[in-house]
Order: sequence, then C-alpha cells, then structure tokens
Amino acid sequence: MIKNIFLSLFLSFTLIVNSFAQGPIIPKSLLISSDKQEESMVIQHKDVKITVGDLEIYAPFIYEGEVAPKQGYLIGIRDTIRMKDIVTGCESSCDTLIGVIKSEYDDKLLSCQKDCDKRISIITIKNDQLKTDFEKVSKELKSEKNSKILWAVISGISGAGIGILVYQIAK
Repeated sequence: MIKNIFLSLFLSFTLIVNSFAQGPIIPKSLLISSDKQEESMVIQHKDVKITVGDLEIYAPFIYEGEVAPKQGYLIGIRDTIRMKDIVTGCESSCDTLIGVIKSEYDDKLLSCQKDCDKRISIITIKNDQLKTDFEKVSKELKSEKNSKILWAVISGISGAGIGILVYQIAK
C-alpha cells in the first residue's frame, strides 16, 4: 500500500516537472533561414539499408562535397544484377501461379459447361415430351367438346320433340 502511494507520488512529480520544464534550445545556426528554402540541412545522418528479398544493400550517407567511397554508380553492378534476378524470379513465380489458377478455372468452366449441356438435353427432352402430351390432351379435349355439343343438340331436339308430342297428346 505504501509502496503504491510512493510510486504514484513519484510518477505525478515526474510528470509535473516534465510539463514545466523548458524545451530543448535549438541554436540559431541550425535553424533553416527563409533565404535557403531550397536547401535542407540534415542534423543527423544514418546509412541506409535497402532490402530486396534476401539481398541487403548498404548505402552510406555522403555529405555535400565529400568524396564518394567508390567510383561509378551508388549501387554496385553486382547488386543491380541480383535485384534483376530477384524481380525476374518474382515475375516467373507470378506467371506460373497465374497459369495454375487459369488452368484450374478453365477446368471448372469445362466441367460446368458439360453439366450445362446435360441439363439442357434433359430440359429439351422434357420439353418435347410436354409438347406431345399437350397435343394428345388437345385432341382429347376437342373430341370431348364435339361429343358434348352433339349430345346437347340431340338432347335439345329430342326434348323439343317429346315436349311437342306431350302437348299434342294433351290437346
């Protein structure tokens, strides 16, 4: 408990002291003047390490007017050849990957097309069967319609004849 109180007091004291502390003073010689806006001054330099795959290239920081450590390009020819090999390897692996994916989707498309042809043939056969069934039902319906009309006419004539006969007998 006491330890926690001392710790919290210590942390609050350090935060208060840091908040009232004066910031770092930058000498006027290091400040960039408005006259030299196109120039930028580097206060601290670090050498650069470029990593491409397993290739690591170290590029030293060179001050203006300083002699370069070697003659020629900043990146050596051996490093550029290795970078080219890495990029070529990446391209070839991407090309093989694209080829594999394309062949898989071509196979899927062919199998889907074969299945589609099967489904279309089944639908065509079913459609032809339905057309023949429709023609049969249409013929049966037409004959049924004609027979009903014929029976209606015959029953109407016979009913009228019987009605006339009953009327004649009743007179």
